[in-house]
Order: sequence, then structure tokens, then C-alpha cells
Amino acid sequence: MSDEQSPKPSPRRFIPLFVALLCGLGYGGYRMYTASKPYEWSGTVEARVVSVGSRVGGRVKELKVHEGDMVKGGDVLLVLESGDLQAQRLIAAGQLAQAQATLEKLEKGSRPEEIEQAQARAQTATSAYEETRTGPRREQIAAASSRLDAAQVTVDKAQRDGDRVHQLFSKQAVSQAEVDNADAALKGATAQRDAAKQQLAELQNGARQEDVSQALSRAREAQAQAKLVTSGTRAEDLKAQKGVVDAAQGRLDQIDVAIAELTVKAPTDGRVEALDLRAGDIVAPNATTLTLLEDGQLFVRIYVPETHLGALHIGDSVPITVDSFPNKTFKGKIEHINGIGEYSPRNLQTADERADQVFATRVGLEEGKTDLRAGMAAFITVPK
Repeated sequence: MSDEQSPKPSPRRFIPLFVALLCGLGYGGYRMYTASKPYEWSGTVEARVVSVGSRVGGRVKELKVHEGDMVKGGDVLLVLESGDLQAQRLIAAGQLAQAQATLEKLEKGSRPEEIEQAQARAQTATSAYEETRTGPRREQIAAASSRLDAAQVTVDKAQRDGDRVHQLFSKQAVSQAEVDNADAALKGATAQRDAAKQQLAELQNGARQEDVSQALSRAREAQAQAKLVTSGTRAEDLKAQKGVVDAAQGRLDQIDVAIAELTVKAPTDGRVEALDLRAGDIVAPNATTLTLLEDGQLFVRIYVPETHLGALHIGDSVPITVDSFPNKTFKGKIEHINGIGEYSPRNLQTADERADQVFATRVGLEEGKTDLRAGMAAFITVPK
């Protein structure tokens, strides 16, 4: 009997080997692919804007720009109505001029005519004091004595006339009216004599001590006034008036600043990002009237895991893509890497990756500043 032929091996025995080989090749290819695939991080386009406003506020008079306009530093953006600021400035300017005129008067001192007038008054008061202290002259006393003698003569004559009239009246030779006239003449002459006698006594007694003291005080006051006028203004008065001038100047400068604030200007070059005003709107003091996006202030913020931080260096150029322009790449530059790590934001990474420590990195945009907007999702790729 012939030998039985051995059965041929079935191809199915090699299927597991082929599957294992294919898996190994696939895994190896995947590892090679992942090893060569660049790092990719997602982030958000952000912008630093300048909030522009007025310190005084008021009613909008005129708008000079619109949203999206490019402006240069110093360009007028909007103008507010002045209200009563011009009237306030006019008042402040008048007060300043008045204060300056008073200061100039104090600095120059008294005029020659004023000094001469004060000196003359002092001399007059001094002479009056000397006259009061010295008393009347002999000539004045003699004249007063003579007036008393003359008054006595008049009294004697009136007495004799009265006696005669009374004798005639007793004989009914004259009327009662003539008697009354004679009596009145005697009384008048007697009164004048008594007045002359008192005047003579006053001259003989000289000035009272009270009159001398009063004349001395007036003389000293006039002399002090003359010295004050001659000496000029005190340093304290000049200092006080300079303070008044400074206060008036400060008030005027304050109003000028407020008037300048009525014209809102661009502090730097940029693009008008938001402007929601119309002519006639009321703007509160220190309120934001518009926002300005500065040139170069548009950037992308990404969060890089600590294990991949070595792939980035400040100054490196990186490509940036956004969903709005899928076929377009924008050039960016690494500007800053935070020195302190943090946990990754929940809106950018998976739940497993949230526990990883990441470092916020700012990538400045060197292109696409007119196309990109804050809030867009952006992607950065860096080769391994």
C-alpha cells in the first residue's frame, strides 16, 4: 500500500500573521506621522482698545468720524457744545486782570504825589500839635482883651441909654416900645461882653490837656501814615496778592482745559472700533464716547502645555489661521510668554488636559489687522 500523502497547509493559518504585520506597520506609520506632525494650539483673537472720552461732558455738537475709519493721532473725533464755558472764561480772565493790576500797584508802591501829600498832612498835623501845646500868643490875648474893653464900653452906653429911657417913660415922654428896645440893647451888649470875657479867659488859661493829647495823636497818626506811604508795600501783602493772582490764573487755566476737552481728539493712530453717538446726544463727564483700536494691538492668546513650552521662543514667527479665512494664513510673532503657569481655560482644552499646567502666550499679528476681529477663534502651528 502506497504512502498516504500529507495534507497541504491551509492559507488561513497565516491570516493572524498578516493582521499582526499590518497592525505593526499601521502603528509604526502612525507614530511616524505623529512624530512629524507640527504642534497646533487654539486660541482667541484679542484686542487692546483705547477708551476715548471727555472729562467735562456735554451735548454732542458734531461727529467727525464713523465706525471703521482710520485716524491719526491728534485727529478730531467729535466736538461738544461749549455751553457757558466761554462766559466763565471771560469772568475768570477779568478777575485775573484785576488781581494782576492790584499786584502791580503794590509792587510799584505809592506815587510821588501820594508821598508828598502824606508828608504834607503829617507836617500840618505836627504844626497843629505844636500850636495847641504852645498856647495862644500875646497878641491874641491882647486882641481878646481889647475886644472885652470894647464890649464893656457898649454895655456902659446901653446902661445909660436905658436909664434915660426909663426916666422919660416915668414922665410919659416915651412909649413902652422904646423902653423895651433899650432893655434889649442892654442885654445884648451884656451878653457880648460876657462872651468876650470868656474868650479872654480861655486864651489866658491856654489849651486843655485833652486837646494837647488829641492833637499829639493826630500828629503821630499822620506821621505814621506818611512813613507807611513812603516805605511801600509790605512783603506779606505782596505775597498774599500773588496768591490771589495765582488762584485767578489757576481758575482760568482750569476753564481753558475744560474748553479744550470739548474737542475729543485721537490720542494715537488707530481704527474707530465703536461709536454709538449722534449729534445732540448728552455725554456724561469722564464717560467713554468711542473706542479706538491701536495699530499693533491685535493679538492671539494661546495656552501652551508645559511639556511643549520649549518649542516656542520670543521673536519666533508662526502662521495663524482662522475659520473665517480657511485658505489664508496670517503671519504672527511670539511677543510674550507668561512666567507663571496656570490651568488651561475650560473653553480651549479637553477635560483631561485641564489638569495640565499651561503658560499663556501672546502672539502679535503682523498681518490681517484689517480682516481679523476680536473674539475670532485662531490656530497656531509650530513644527516639532
